Amino acid sequence: MSSIKVRGIQIENYRSFGEMKSITFPTQDYKKPIAIVGYNNAGKTNLLNAILYGIREKYVNINTFTRDDFHNRSFKNIPQILTGVTSSSEKRVDGKIVDLTGYHYLDINLDGEEIEDVKVNSYVDWERKVPNYRVFGASKYYKVFYINFHEIKKEISTKKTSWGNLTSFLAKHIQSLVETDQKMQRNKDNFKTEINEATKKILFGSQLNDFVEKIQLNYSKNLRDNNCNIEFGLPDYEDIFLEMMFKIGLNGDAGNLIPLEHFGDGYISMFVMAVIQAIAESNTEDECLFLFEEPESFLHENHQEYFYKTVLCGLAENNHQVIYTTHSDKMIDIFDTKSIVRLEFDEKKKQTEVKYNESTLEFSPAVKITEADNNEVIDKVEDYNNYIKIIEPNLNKIIFSRKVLLVEGPNDMMVYKEIIRRKVLERTNDHKYSDTYLNFKNIAIIPHHGKITALVLINLCKHLGLDYFVINDFDFDYDLVSKMNFASEEDYKNSDFYNIEIEEIKAYNVKGEELSLGTKKAMMTTNWRLINEAKLNQLHFNIPKLEKLINYEKGDKDSIGIWNAINRMDNFNEDLFPNELVEFLEIDEL
Repeated sequence: MSSIKVRGIQIENYRSFGEMKSITFPTQDYKKPIAIVGYNNAGKTNLLNAILYGIREKYVNINTFTRDDFHNRSFKNIPQILTGVTSSSEKRVDGKIVDLTGYHYLDINLDGEEIEDVKVNSYVDWERKVPNYRVFGASKYYKVFYINFHEIKKEISTKKTSWGNLTSFLAKHIQSLVETDQKMQRNKDNFKTEINEATKKILFGSQLNDFVEKIQLNYSKNLRDNNCNIEFGLPDYEDIFLEMMFKIGLNGDAGNLIPLEHFGDGYISMFVMAVIQAIAESNTEDECLFLFEEPESFLHENHQEYFYKTVLCGLAENNHQVIYTTHSDKMIDIFDTKSIVRLEFDEKKKQTEVKYNESTLEFSPAVKITEADNNEVIDKVEDYNNYIKIIEPNLNKIIFSRKVLLVEGPNDMMVYKEIIRRKVLERTNDHKYSDTYLNFKNIAIIPHHGKITALVLINLCKHLGLDYFVINDFDFDYDLVSKMNFASEEDYKNSDFYNIEIEEIKAYNVKGEELSLGTKKAMMTTNWRLINEAKLNQLHFNIPKLEKLINYEKGDKDSIGIWNAINRMDNFNEDLFPNELVEFLEIDEL
């Protein structure tokens, strides 16, 4: 059984990577696919290429790199890549042992502005004291599959290049099967004999056979009567399977097969998905490494989620390491934070920054909930992970965003999107820009569907290092925020505010019934936890609630009524749209 895992990588001065950046991957027992995410030109492809060089999957020589691979195209910035790998020890055909475990250094030597030497040097230790001589010829003994879904038609090509090399993952896998399958090797001689006999039988007495014989005669004369022999036949046994092609019969029509390459990229992507699954199913003992470049490229949104859950997660659950780049919020799980590597291009430094990589730290979405039970205040801890994912399908967009605006519900999102549009329009007089302002600034606006789930998402944003702003209804008629400045929950619950003043507050439910003391304390405690978690410069309360501030007096949450109410308004004061929010959204910079 072969096994290979990438433990981590350091990159310096390679393309968009300037200063040295370190990225670690979860331990071998982590059974989730690892997503490399980031905005356009963040450096995702550069990271994947660096991994391929580091694990010796991509061969390097003096022609591999050009000035374009040096950071900022300066020969002073010599690319350096260090990759940590763990692998099994495998026996070569000649009996020698190969092993990729250790550290692999990309070393580039220059003579002025000329690349003089390029090598990947491997060592057992980090300090480069003990060379690893077992790496030579090791790559072919491990199952590494790299698929670039941007060039999906190339990935199903099984043809050799003019240099006799195979480039696609499918061709390499077919060749590996032919070379290692003992039954196919035993059938080799029989195959050759039967094919030669069948070919001679078909060509005997034919015009094509006469044509080949004339070529032989003329060729020999041209070579000064050299007694050469020309054979017109099938490729060698090892190559014939690479010359075959996959054909598809639509709707079960086996009599009318169409070559796979004639289909569109989306259809081919689905075929590649099936190939990946078949490889995994036939490698039950090997622990493979799968590297995918944006697998969502030609997949419909629904199939993206299917591909993630069925293929990517399925591979990882079977002990294969899966590392992939993606732009799709359908192909990650926002709460599996150990599996996320988030890159961002710093426009000031002009280099890729690793904004998030915590391969050993798992995010816990558990929060303390305060409820009233028979007028008694009860605290309990709940995990809202799956609940939030079900009620808010766009949640994963958080990780792809530069900033996140969390609002209470769909109506709040509608109102604030419209206010933002109108405020941007006031400053720019550009309708298209104002319509797409949040997209252009890469700011996500996400409903959190309640204060409890808001607490979870605040913690998630903090865990991921994302800039956020939260908007909530206060649910009390009076502005009591200034009275809730307590350093700890213990101080809060020991205060006169909690023990005396809350009882004096009048508050009613939607039926007009006065709230019990326990309910008021539970609601106010949740407000305090929001203040404590988010801090006031990242939190705004609509007092008492959004509908009141936009003069919508009905309590029915009717979206059309709320839309009409917001469109009757000419100005939006700070009670609804505070200056802190203006600054957060960068509208003040327009």
